[in-house]
Amino acid sequence: MRRIIDFGWLGIVVVGGYLAGYAVVPGSSVAAQGGTDPNLVNGQHQPPEWKTTIPAPQLRQPTPLWPNQPKDATYWSVSDIRSAHRMLSEADKSGKKIDPNSTLHDFPYWTRTHSCFVTHKAGSAPTGNTAEQHAGYSQFVVIMGGTGTVVAGGEMQRKTPLSESGQPIPGEYRGPSITGGATFRLKEGDWVSIPPNTPAQFAADAGGLTYMVMKVNAMLYPWDLIR
Repeated sequence: MRRIIDFGWLGIVVVGGYLAGYAVVPGSSVAAQGGTDPNLVNGQHQPPEWKTTIPAPQLRQPTPLWPNQPKDATYWSVSDIRSAHRMLSEADKSGKKIDPNSTLHDFPYWTRTHSCFVTHKAGSAPTGNTAEQHAGYSQFVVIMGGTGTVVAGGEMQRKTPLSESGQPIPGEYRGPSITGGATFRLKEGDWVSIPPNTPAQFAADAGGLTYMVMKVNAMLYPWDLIR
């Protein structure tokens, strides 16, 4: 009889723990696991829609997965990559403004763990708060075309939080320069890995510098706060 009572209490504890665990997992993370891609528009995978409040509430565990995970492999040829740089460099010369992400198909590219963007620096780009520091993610950079430099590490000077519409973005900082960082010369095909919370400042030579930035989110920050 004593043994039966013990097992009864064990069953109550197990069931109670299961229900408590289920309660803290948002329904959206379950929905994200299956079904059709809710972010498809005319067959194209779309970037997420910003919904998180700023400042963001503390994340609950387990961390919800972002719902619009691509379901197919995507390929970019080296000729397309070089063509994107040429297009952006020619736009610099003619004074036109082109969204760098419009020069490659399926960009910007989003997944639950990482996103990819095309960035272009003109050789005649004005100076300003061009040093950036991102607390919420690491960066893996591939140089698509052109030449230039990057200063990474050290300490950002006159570091200020990034502000949008008068609201600071947590974990995002900008500044005019970096002291004590390492300087690397950049050319087509080079790779650069920048850890989280490490300041970096890219600059282009004449002809411009185009690069792809893969932002790898360690799930410490909502994607909404990634800049």
